[in-house]
Amino acid sequence: MLTDMSFLTPAFFAALAGLAIPVLIHLIQREKKQIVHFPSLMFLEKIPYKSVQRRRIHNWALLLLRVAAIILIIAGFARPFLNEVTLASPAVGGAREVVILVDQSYSMGYADRWQRAQAEARRAVNGLAAGDRASLVFFDRGADVVARSTEDRAQLLTAINAAKVGAGATRYAPVLKVAQSILDQSQRLRREAILISDFQKVGWEGTQDIRFPSGAVLTPAPITDAATSNVAVSSVAFQRGDFSGQERVTVTAGLQNKGDKPIAGLEVGLDIGGRQIQVQRVSLEANASGSVTFQPFVLPALITRGTVRTAADTLPQDNSFYFTLSPGRPVTVVIVERAGAGRDLSLYLARALGIGRQPTFKLDVKPVERFTPDDLAGHDVVVLNDLPISGGLADRLKSFVERGGGLLVVLGDRSAWPDALTVMPGTLGPPVDRGLGRTGTVGYLDYSHPVFELFRAPRSGNFADARVFRYRRLDPAPSVRVLARFEDGGVALAEKDTAQGRVLVWATTLDNLWSDLVLKPVFLPFMHRAVAHLAKYEEPSSWQTVGQVYSEKSTGVSRIALSPSGQRLPVAAASRQPAAAGSTERRAAAEANSNNDALLELDEQGFYEIRDAAGGPATGRALAVNVDTSESDLSPLDPQELVAAVTGRARGDTAAAEVEAGELRPADLERRQAIWWYLLLGGVVILAGETLLSNRLSRAAP
Repeated sequence: MLTDMSFLTPAFFAALAGLAIPVLIHLIQREKKQIVHFPSLMFLEKIPYKSVQRRRIHNWALLLLRVAAIILIIAGFARPFLNEVTLASPAVGGAREVVILVDQSYSMGYADRWQRAQAEARRAVNGLAAGDRASLVFFDRGADVVARSTEDRAQLLTAINAAKVGAGATRYAPVLKVAQSILDQSQRLRREAILISDFQKVGWEGTQDIRFPSGAVLTPAPITDAATSNVAVSSVAFQRGDFSGQERVTVTAGLQNKGDKPIAGLEVGLDIGGRQIQVQRVSLEANASGSVTFQPFVLPALITRGTVRTAADTLPQDNSFYFTLSPGRPVTVVIVERAGAGRDLSLYLARALGIGRQPTFKLDVKPVERFTPDDLAGHDVVVLNDLPISGGLADRLKSFVERGGGLLVVLGDRSAWPDALTVMPGTLGPPVDRGLGRTGTVGYLDYSHPVFELFRAPRSGNFADARVFRYRRLDPAPSVRVLARFEDGGVALAEKDTAQGRVLVWATTLDNLWSDLVLKPVFLPFMHRAVAHLAKYEEPSSWQTVGQVYSEKSTGVSRIALSPSGQRLPVAAASRQPAAAGSTERRAAAEANSNNDALLELDEQGFYEIRDAAGGPATGRALAVNVDTSESDLSPLDPQELVAAVTGRARGDTAAAEVEAGELRPADLERRQAIWWYLLLGGVVILAGETLLSNRLSRAAP
C-alpha cells in the first residue's frame, strides 16, 4: 500500500512568501553604537569615514525556529490528508466493509418475494472482492446478526439458504442502528450497507435518530411488485349471553381488503376446537373494511381454541386469526342493609348489577343481622348501603379489605364508622342539604381512573345531567384519591387503596331520594365499572401478538411451552440485561422480570401450550398468538427517503460513482484524519520555544 499526501486548500501555501520576513529581520538588525562626545574636539573638521562590511546572520537557531513555526501554521491551514492506494487493486481504492440487511418480516412471504430476496442476498455475497469483509443481518421487528465482519463466503451463503420468512412486522430502526454500529467500528475507508426489503411504509416512522458515519453508503435493493392484493382477518370480537343456563358466545370477525379490486363472495370460516362449525360469505369493497358475524355457540370446554379463516391468497400469514375462550368468571357481590330497611333501598343497585355481562355479577342482599364472617369469605365485593359500622363488623371489614377484598360504602343519613377503622378514606361530616328548589350536580370526574375512563369519549355519558339534592360531607385523608366532586367542591367519590384491597365511598344514596343518578343512562356502566374495579376484575386476554412477551407469576415449578412449530421452550426468568433500543416488548419483559415473573417471548403465529414440565398435558393452558396486521398493508415507501434520512444525502449519480470508484471525497478523508490540528499545535509550541530563546539571547548580549 502506498501513501501520498494531498492538501484540501493548497492556496494557503502562497503565504510561504512570508518566510522572507524573519530572514530580513535578521539581516537588517544592527547593534546600536553608543556615541561619546569630547568637548575638546568640537572645533575640528569632520572627515567622513567609509567602510564596507558584509551583512550576515548571527542567530541561526532563532531564525530556524521562526521559519519552522510559520511553515507548520501555513501547512495546517492548507488542511493536509493522506491518500492510501492499494498496489494490487489501484482502481477499487481498498477493501470494503459490507453489511447485508435482509428483511425477514412476514410481508416478505407475499408471492415470490422471499425467493427474490434470497437471490439478491446471494448476489451481494458473490460480489465481494478479495479482502472484503461482510456482516449478515436478518430483521423484522428486531435484528439478528448471523455473521459479523467475516470473509467466509460459504458461511454467509449457508445462512442465506437456510433462512425462512418469520412472523414479525417490519421495523427499520433497530436494524439500521445495528448497521450503524458495525460501520462505526470499522476502520476501512469503504463502508456500505445493502438493505434488501419490500420497503413497507408502516415500518419507518422517519423520526429515529440514526446517522451512518461520514462516507458510508446505504444501497437499497427493493423487492416489490407493480400491483398487490391482500385480504386479512384483522380482529375478532365476542358477545356473551345465556341460554338455558349455559353461556353462549357470538363471534364477529373484522376483515380488511388491501387491494384495488372489490371482492365478492369471500368465504370466511369459524373453527372451534379444531373443527369447522360455520362458514359465512362476505363482500368487500376495494381498500375497505368489513365484518362477518357467526351464529352463537355454547362454550364446550374450560378453555376453547378458535380460529377465523379466509381463503388463502398471495399473503397467507394474515388469513387466519387465532383466539381462546373460557367461561366468564362472575364477580360475587353482597349488599348489606341496615335492619328494617325498606324494599326499595337497594332496588336500583341490585337491578343494575343483575344485568351485567362483562363481567357477570352474582348478587346477594342481606340485612346486617344475618351477615356472617362466612359471607365475607365467599364474596369479592361488599356493599354497605347506608349502614352504620361498629364493633365486630368494623373489625371483620378491616380484615376483609386487608386480605384483598373490595368495599363500596354508600352514604346516607345513618352511615357512620369509628375513627379506628383505618381502611376508610376519611372522616364523615353532617349531611349537606341543597335547600328548597335547589339542586347540585357532579362537576368533576377523574377520567384517568378506570372507573371513569369509559366516559372520557364524547357522547359516552354525562354525569352533569344527574341532580343531587343531598349528600354527606366527607373530609378525605391526605393519602386518599378523590375521583369525583360536586359542583360546590364537596367530595362525591373517594378511593383508598390498602396493601391488598380497595375501598370506594359514594357520598349520596343510590335511590331516587337524595339524587336521580339512578334514573340516568350513566348509572348502569358506572356501577359495573366501580364494582369490577373493587373486585380487581380483568377480562382474560383471548390472544396476543407476535413480539409480545407472555409472563406469569413464578411458582417455583418448572414450566415449558410447546410452540406452534412443535418446539419445547422453557418458561423461565429472562436475563436482567438492558433491553435493546426501540424494543418496547423487551423493556416490558425486563420490568416483569424485576417482579420474578416467568417469561416467554412469542415469536410464532398459532397456539402455544403452557404446561408444567413434569405434569403433562392436564396442567396446560392454551395461548393464541397472531401476527401484527399492520404488516398486511403492503404500501411501499420511497427507498430514497430512507437513504436520505440515515446518510444525510439521497443516492444520486455522484454518490453512485463514488461507490463504484471506492473512494471517499477529499473533504471526508481530511475530516476523519484531522492532521491540521497537530500542525497548528506544533507551530504554537515552536513559537513558545522561540520566545524563550529570544529572551535568553537578549539578556546575554553585551
